[in-house]
Amino acid sequence: MKKKNYVILSVLSCLLLFNTIGSYSAAAAGLQVTFTTNPKIAAPGTNGYIQVNLRSTGAAINSIYITATSWDPTIIIPQGNWDVDVGSLESGESYSIIYEFKIPSTASPGLYQVIFEIRGAGSIRQTAIIQVQDATVVDITSVDPTEISIGQATTILFNISNTGGVSLQNLQFSWEDPNSLILPVGADNRITIPSIGAENYTEVPVVVIASSGISPGVYPLTVLIQYYDQTGEKQTVNSTVGLQISGKTSFDIVLQTSTSSTTTFAVVNTGANTASSVIVSIPQQPGYSTSGTSSTSVGNLDAGDYTLASFSITSTTSNTTSNRTMQFPSFNRSEMNAPPFGGNFTGGRDMFMNQSFFGTGNNALVIQIAYTDVFGVRQTIQKQVNLSSGSMSGFSSRTTTQGASGTFSNGFSSQSQTSDLSNSLTYIAIGVVGIIVIVAVIQLGRKKKLSHLFKSDKGPKE
Repeated sequence: MKKKNYVILSVLSCLLLFNTIGSYSAAAAGLQVTFTTNPKIAAPGTNGYIQVNLRSTGAAINSIYITATSWDPTIIIPQGNWDVDVGSLESGESYSIIYEFKIPSTASPGLYQVIFEIRGAGSIRQTAIIQVQDATVVDITSVDPTEISIGQATTILFNISNTGGVSLQNLQFSWEDPNSLILPVGADNRITIPSIGAENYTEVPVVVIASSGISPGVYPLTVLIQYYDQTGEKQTVNSTVGLQISGKTSFDIVLQTSTSSTTTFAVVNTGANTASSVIVSIPQQPGYSTSGTSSTSVGNLDAGDYTLASFSITSTTSNTTSNRTMQFPSFNRSEMNAPPFGGNFTGGRDMFMNQSFFGTGNNALVIQIAYTDVFGVRQTIQKQVNLSSGSMSGFSSRTTTQGASGTFSNGFSSQSQTSDLSNSLTYIAIGVVGIIVIVAVIQLGRKKKLSHLFKSDKGPKE
């Protein structure tokens, strides 16, 4: 029984003498002693200090002396004098002593103790704890993209970096929109990061969507990162990330009508935001040209609204194609009065075939839309519209007319070539008719001659 009581008393004595990080206190014969360390966690290669605070709570105390009796000299390097003669303290008087130290850059993380002995109206021993840990800084270094569109699921990459010298495991990453207008898609808002190496980073993908009820603007996301350091203490990093809800919108262009003079398009705002000061233009491009104005202002377009824009557009693709593929007769102009059979007429059949494809270009027309978004930023987008010969009858006829007045590389206009072709066809028809007449005359003459011969063979009647 006595042995058991002795063990209990010994444990209680140790608990009274040992204190943990932060503030330490002890009292002996009216002397109160408190200890604090700064910083609470010392990184290798940095300096710190232990502050000893003395206060007389009773009668005056004389001959107070403090000395550090035990520490690890490879980890804690004293700076200055660590043996201090305090002297006397009157009743209620306080006094503080600073013990400076340095942690070498080669120090290993851990908990290290410094034992102090305090004498004066008795003697007590107290242990101060210095926590050494590599500096661990977890931070969000980048977010990409920083802009999302309303109603569209977007993957955002959070770049989380660990600038410390110790690898971290099982980090808890979570985010939240205080307005509940930006929500996660396909998962919740909490992600576990298995590890981030020392002086390394990782990317955390988060799929979010902005509610249709949100207005364009910049909204805060609260990001929370939690992890346990080397000593088992839970660390929390709070960050705020600004996310911009896009003020841009999208458009569709639809061909409405086309006549010989005007082509009309419907411009539809298919996005979720209003577009202001909308200007529709036909930029310079191969295959098409405009006469008159190439830009028109259509004002403001609300989401889901549309307007019409008209232009005078001419296709140049067909002419270019015809110039490359169409083959013309090689006879000279002096031979134009002679029948085609007398001239060196080559490629006539190819010319007819190529003319049948005249004016059927089907290249996409580029239309440019400039507008001001809800943030007041001028935006420009381009759309393509396919103009087929079937839907562009007026387009094709204008193209053919333009092609007829164009000049080809051999110096003849297409009108003169058409006239030459008509003359050639006339000569062919006349030649064919002449041949038929000659054959008919020959056949008629032969019949008359044969009839006369038959009459001569029979002789006179007896």
